[in-house]
Amino acid sequence: MSEVTYMNLQKKLDFLLDDHAISDFGESTLDIQSYASLHTKADALCSACGGDPATWENKTLAQLQPKLDFLLQYHEIDFDDTDLDPDSLATVEAKLTALY
Repeated sequence: MSEVTYMNLQKKLDFLLDDHAISDFGESTLDIQSYASLHTKADALCSACGGDPATWENKTLAQLQPKLDFLLQYHEIDFDDTDLDPDSLATVEAKLTALY
């Protein structure tokens, strides 16, 4: 896998947001080099797919995993993350790639 960067993750999230016709969720105030930006975009996607992101935590990469798992399940994508580190950007990238 190539080096995981926030920019790569942002591009994949932006594609998914566009694909779900989501455009107004406060993106202009986000620091794209932060966990918060990943959570904000994942929250918008989860909301569009019928999830309730208000019930999920928003501070760590590990707390991003349930949101990505929800999106994978919603799109009926089987993804085995048994051997992946929930605190790794590589795990986030792998799940976004599966959704992408």
